[in-house]
Amino acid sequence: MVVLESPAKVNLGLWLLGKRSDGYHEILTLFHEIDLCDRIYIREGELRVETNTRIPQEKNLVFLGLKALERLTGERVEFSIFIEKRIPEGGGLGGGSSNLANTLKEVNRLLGNPLDMDSLKGLVSGLSSDAPFFLQGGTAIGRGRGELIEPVEHLNLTLTLILPSTKAITKEVYSAVREKHLTSKENVDIIISRLKAGDLSVLDNALGDLALEIYPEMAEAKRFLEDLGFKAFVSGSGSTLFYLGGLTPEVELGAKLRGWRVVEVKSRLGV
Repeated sequence: MVVLESPAKVNLGLWLLGKRSDGYHEILTLFHEIDLCDRIYIREGELRVETNTRIPQEKNLVFLGLKALERLTGERVEFSIFIEKRIPEGGGLGGGSSNLANTLKEVNRLLGNPLDMDSLKGLVSGLSSDAPFFLQGGTAIGRGRGELIEPVEHLNLTLTLILPSTKAITKEVYSAVREKHLTSKENVDIIISRLKAGDLSVLDNALGDLALEIYPEMAEAKRFLEDLGFKAFVSGSGSTLFYLGGLTPEVELGAKLRGWRVVEVKSRLGV
């Protein structure tokens, strides 16, 4: 049996650049892998994908990815997968995308690497825009739908995540995007240059700001953190918020009283 760690990510920043012809939005983002992980168990057997949270197999990205792998390679995938979910679902932390990328990367290896890395990236990007990042992890700039990855110097951070009970719906948040939320093209090169230099003062997230307008509980969490003196950010389209720094007793108590999950995480090096 093979046991894998499947880490979460935060979008430290996210900029909207415009609507694409395929209906998706062109984005610029800074992905950052953290040490909050699901655990994946792979053993030989009939193809099956199960989770401790009872995600239906037919809706699980891992199962869909393994079936696509079978079609591309012509090889039967005879592995039974169990995913112990620890990353909250619907929080903008990429748990499902991470499961997809890490499982397919390992199953591809177990099959003798019938797909090269470019083919593997193409496969997972067809199912999840975030998944190509998880094939390498670390810290990276994402372009396109998020699937075009450029590694940058890894950041060594401590972050505190606040997870309200609300689950943000990505499609709903993107549907609220208007021209005023877009970053001008002349600013993109400046932002990228500063990100590559490790300058986090440029961090912003217009999509996250939209999520705060749509989901009152997220907005409450942001106000709560800012009242305590923290600069709060939304990861992706939410619903997770975070700040740079460790968990304090005030944040821990306040989150507990409101029924929010709170967890301190650290950076995780990619491979």
